[in-house]
Amino acid sequence: MKKVYLIITAVAAIFVANSQSLSPTVIASTGAYSVNTQANVSLSYTVGEMTMVQTFTGGNTILTQGFQQPNDFGTGIVDITPGDFGSFMVYPNPAVENVWFGFKLPEQGKVNISMYNELGQKVADLYNSNYENGDIVQQTNVSTLAAGMYFMTMTFTSTKDGQTHIQTKKFQVMN
Repeated sequence: MKKVYLIITAVAAIFVANSQSLSPTVIASTGAYSVNTQANVSLSYTVGEMTMVQTFTGGNTILTQGFQQPNDFGTGIVDITPGDFGSFMVYPNPAVENVWFGFKLPEQGKVNISMYNELGQKVADLYNSNYENGDIVQQTNVSTLAAGMYFMTMTFTSTKDGQTHIQTKKFQVMN
């Protein structure tokens, strides 16, 4: 009998160790947040949510709840993790209306961020400034671009030693 309990315990431990969990995160290509202070109402939505509970309707009002979690502390680029030299992130991918780019570098220098199409033609210069420190996050509108693949390139030239570092991120525009 002890062997049976031991086998059941071992199998249960294996299942618990290999189980999955859901993290409270929303990744969506578009959405919005709106507040009406006079009516004391707020609305937050993302496109592509999966409905998890019943939808209620009354007249012209529709109320539903999706997988958008209230304990997320921000949208867009929340955490910029370091790469080989600093970090560079483009979000969301694919993008519909707006794309966010962000970076954090280990030292001071000159930063230039440009966007290119699939043919390697420069579409826009997005950022051209001196970098001191901290997380830099900016938004650019891509709704006027043709649907397709684009590249965002960050060129960083160090003030300390004059070395140039280049990082490129690929993202898709859908409209």
